[in-house]
Amino acid sequence: MTPIIFEILKDIQLAEIDFDGGNLKNIDIKIPPPTNYGDIKLNLENTGNDMELVAKNLAASLTSDFSYKFGITVKGKADVNIKNMGVDFAIGLSTQPGTPSYDTAPLLKVDKTNVNINPDDIDIKLTGGLVSKIASVFIPFFKSTLIPMIITDMETQIKTIVETTIDQGLAVNGTQALIPYLAGVTFDYAQMSGGPQISTDSVFSMALNGTFFDAEAAKPSQYTPAAFDIRDPKGKMFQGYVTDYTLNTAFESGFQTGNTLDITYLIQHYLNYTVTSDQLGVLIPEVLTKYGSGKTVEIAGSFAQAASVTHFSTTGQTVEGSLAAIIKVDGEEAIVAEFDNISVDGVITSKGGSVFGSISKCSIGTIGAKFSTTLGLTAAQLNTEL
Repeated sequence: MTPIIFEILKDIQLAEIDFDGGNLKNIDIKIPPPTNYGDIKLNLENTGNDMELVAKNLAASLTSDFSYKFGITVKGKADVNIKNMGVDFAIGLSTQPGTPSYDTAPLLKVDKTNVNINPDDIDIKLTGGLVSKIASVFIPFFKSTLIPMIITDMETQIKTIVETTIDQGLAVNGTQALIPYLAGVTFDYAQMSGGPQISTDSVFSMALNGTFFDAEAAKPSQYTPAAFDIRDPKGKMFQGYVTDYTLNTAFESGFQTGNTLDITYLIQHYLNYTVTSDQLGVLIPEVLTKYGSGKTVEIAGSFAQAASVTHFSTTGQTVEGSLAAIIKVDGEEAIVAEFDNISVDGVITSKGGSVFGSISKCSIGTIGAKFSTTLGLTAAQLNTEL
């Protein structure tokens, strides 16, 4: 919530302000996040379903072109340094129709905006012709009269940014995302269970759809979403949950697309790691014999026979499936193989804030009829090595 609010506040453009004796134009206000996050307090309020941010000791800068008539008309530029500013900002959380319209997207409503600036915490520098003749009058006038006018316009502009620009973007940009590197699979992350909720004990919770599907041929899944509490009152301060429904719809839709997944890209993108013949050679020594050290390895795969399936239970997690793999070394297809009846059983648990895991069973299954290699191995020999 805090980064979102300061993203809104970081650069605010205001329209022209007219006043008795002149006007301000091209008003630009910049409010960076504070260097001391102890000056920020976030309140979660069940009444109104609000998230309120109260910040003090904020620094800000303001620039504006001005025209002021005081006997003579003087035009110039005002540079305002605000050394200490307070903000009290509350956003109500709700929902609205998303894209597609049967999905539900977040909706934000500004319930409160108070900006406080003490004139004693403001330094104003005027530049332009003849500014010295009006500075002694205009600077106090700027502090006492124009700053309150600017604050009022700024509070109105913040409300417009949130309730028009941001809310329209939340609805129009959709609640379903095509994930290019997942080979034509789309993810539905629409709001569920009434959208974001703040409980009576000031806890924020939100449930998302979590369904994957084939972008080109969407159809109902064979799986049924699990019913579960999205918060454990006895749990940790930060909690996140995912069920096997989400993973199974990902496997199901990946199989439906029939597309091949670029595993090399995922490894590089998420792990910042590049597989070479040296790493692959640990599993399959013949790779180094054939291609040598330091050669680039490319890995791609797709579901074969049927979609993979995972199950979560109180005793652990299982994954079963068949995968077709293509492994290139130095640009050449070194291995093309279909691994059937892959099976993995494991347990992932947490205790004392740490995550623990163990694998009780792991089998790559058997290599099917679809097999070719440049390594001089039979399917049975490769299966044994792996």
